[in-house]
Amino acid sequence: MKKLVLAALLLFTSAAAFSQVAFGIKGGYKTSLGIDETWSSINFADANIKKDLSQGFNAGLMARFGYRVYGQLEVLYSYQKYNYTATDAASNSSTSEFLEHALEVPVLFGAKLVETNNFNLRLMVGPTFVFNLTDASKLPVATGVSTNKNTVAFGLDCGIGVDIWIFAIDLRYKLIQQSYEYSVNNLAINTNPNNAFEVSLGIKFFDHTK
Repeated sequence: MKKLVLAALLLFTSAAAFSQVAFGIKGGYKTSLGIDETWSSINFADANIKKDLSQGFNAGLMARFGYRVYGQLEVLYSYQKYNYTATDAASNSSTSEFLEHALEVPVLFGAKLVETNNFNLRLMVGPTFVFNLTDASKLPVATGVSTNKNTVAFGLDCGIGVDIWIFAIDLRYKLIQQSYEYSVNNLAINTNPNNAFEVSLGIKFFDHTK
């Protein structure tokens, strides 16, 4: 992970050497759906565990390379809050809060559909790498459920964006591998990726892509 972060920072610091490059900061709100494909409870013999809709944000650096067709690299700190409800066989339930910290590195490729002097409409798609920075021992689970932390998760970002003057507004759908694998009696119960949505605002302090 350290090598990837250093490579990303080197790319950002050398961005000014290219003729068509934009550099800035960004932050956004994101939410992901529940623990399985139906976004509902997982049931088994001894207990029930449910992960509700999550809320979170991310913030960091962005760099865009190119003109009508472009590449965009981001390095973002991500914070996400989940509520877990665990119910045992006697119908006793408890709710716990879990805070997840991660480093996200989206590598996007896009194209401008509409282009004027101070307005652009864009499409984008590309892989995302998520480095889990959370202490897995603090993850609340129901009795009989085992967990395994994925240090690196992979995903796909796609979406639409607009540029208005120095501002970049993106709306994205994210399909990301689970950060934690849950299993009961060696049977995986959350094999499907997370479905997440994100809206973000970027500010370009250095823009030579026009």
